[in-house]
Amino acid sequence: MTINANSYPDRHTNRFGDSDGTDASRARRLLSTSGSEDPGGSAAAARLLEMTAQETDRWRSEAKGEADQLVANARAEAAELMRGARAEADRLVSAAREEATRTVDDARLQAYRVREESETRRAGQEEEIARLDQVASEHRERLRQHLTEMLDRVDSSPDGGQ
Repeated sequence: MTINANSYPDRHTNRFGDSDGTDASRARRLLSTSGSEDPGGSAAAARLLEMTAQETDRWRSEAKGEADQLVANARAEAAELMRGARAEADRLVSAAREEATRTVDDARLQAYRVREESETRRAGQEEEIARLDQVASEHRERLRQHLTEMLDRVDSSPDGGQ
């Protein structure tokens, strides 16, 4: 059993029988078939120009579509990046606020402890001052009594009067 290659179409050839499928190959085909009908080739040239214009319009349309898609993708990506950046910024701000709140709370707690310690020391020192005032007052009174007794003895002594 032999396979005749000419009986099966080449899957790489286009509908015009060209293997590369370019406008140039189509134009060659048109010019070669129309040369016998139109010696000036104006019909073929017109058809070639029309085909070129259609292809150019199609390419332009495809390029615009691709460009629009690229722009849309870029905008979507930029929007996603912005959402991510905002979320990260919100997270950082929130973390900073929490840290600031903790720091302020720690500072308030420390200030409260220092105030309590100061008030405790002050109360102890005021008690000590009151005790020392009492001791001083008692010493003055004893000293007065002692001096009064000594003066009374000096006055009552037989020689002390004169």
